[in-house]
Amino acid sequence: MNNLRHITTQHRVFGYSGLIPFVGFSLYLILIDDSWQDWLISYAALIFSFLGGILWAFSLNGSTPRHCSWVSIGAMLWAWLWLVCNPQGQLIIAAFSFVALWLYERHYLLDIYPESFFRLRTHLSLTAATSLLLSGIFIE
Repeated sequence: MNNLRHITTQHRVFGYSGLIPFVGFSLYLILIDDSWQDWLISYAALIFSFLGGILWAFSLNGSTPRHCSWVSIGAMLWAWLWLVCNPQGQLIIAAFSFVALWLYERHYLLDIYPESFFRLRTHLSLTAATSLLLSGIFIE
């Protein structure tokens, strides 16, 4: 994972572009039509599972704590549960899940992650969590 020492412009563009559905769906839900909640929660679950995959990739080289693999699998299963549980509170649970995963990474992986990678992850995770939380507050 040493090749992630510096995040490329392409990765930044892809990362920040991934926020468009979070912000766009959130604004749409809050301002226009709250019946599109499934679209936002599905996208959030997809991205949260992807973040679990990143943990998995870092755990493959053996430089992360052993529980990192378990958290990776748990993240995917937890996101799947968002899709099958009662819609009430889904968005707020998802928002806190993004923050919880970010806190886990900050505590256990900050020394392993390249600084530019963690900075990007911070911006992306906290923006996604804020979008989900605001949607959850305003439409529920």
